[in-house]
Amino acid sequence: MKTHLYLSLIPESLILSHLAPNQFGAYTATGNKRTTEGPAIFLELDPGADLSAFPMEKAYERFRPHADGGPRRSTYVAVYNVLPRVPLGAILNAYLTTPAGLALKLDQGEWKPAVDERLFLYQEMAPVYPEVASCLDPKAFCELVTAADKLVSIPRLAFVDLRLGALAMDPDSKEVENFAHPRVDHLRECLRAVLNKGEHPTKIVNRSPSPDIVFPLIKSGLFIGDAQDFLHFPLPSEETLETQHTLWWHSAKSMRGY
Repeated sequence: MKTHLYLSLIPESLILSHLAPNQFGAYTATGNKRTTEGPAIFLELDPGADLSAFPMEKAYERFRPHADGGPRRSTYVAVYNVLPRVPLGAILNAYLTTPAGLALKLDQGEWKPAVDERLFLYQEMAPVYPEVASCLDPKAFCELVTAADKLVSIPRLAFVDLRLGALAMDPDSKEVENFAHPRVDHLRECLRAVLNKGEHPTKIVNRSPSPDIVFPLIKSGLFIGDAQDFLHFPLPSEETLETQHTLWWHSAKSMRGY
């Protein structure tokens, strides 16, 4: 059986599995006996990469097919401080899995800054979970929160940017009829704050104990980076999702909150 190595972002963990990405996504999102259900975001890693920061030998000793020959769905290697210890060069692909268990593969791509937006909304996913309003684009935001010289920082961050619609240019815009945010008035206040306080380019919108991800609200895709390196896994356009990933897209649009 082929060995796969995954870095789950919800929750953060390093996992060995015999399941291929689509199967692993379904298993992670729905549970073995469908006793749990929720979105899953995970990264496929190169098993040949330098992962000496983890007890890989011990993990492989426990990673064996079941007695009946069935595949081992998951053997956990680490569940704490995982993302900063994985070399970014080990990341192959990212996957977004709906609560129904359908996975969408995201390839790594080039990130290009938007030229027509002043404001951004981010959902952090690992190792912390706040929803954050900012006047910084994704790369600048990542560099800020991972800067070691700051009083408060983290070594590395995984996050997505969320759709703001007309609010990306004007927090007071009335064009929000298609904007699915549960607390628009509070969001407006946060966006105004980062516009009016240049020395504080970020403001927390929601301190949820876990990330609340609704895939159709993702704007550009998944970002992972630190003060030195920055990766982008672009989300395909809505037209591409509708025509080439129809089942996944319809499943994503049925998610709670959209």
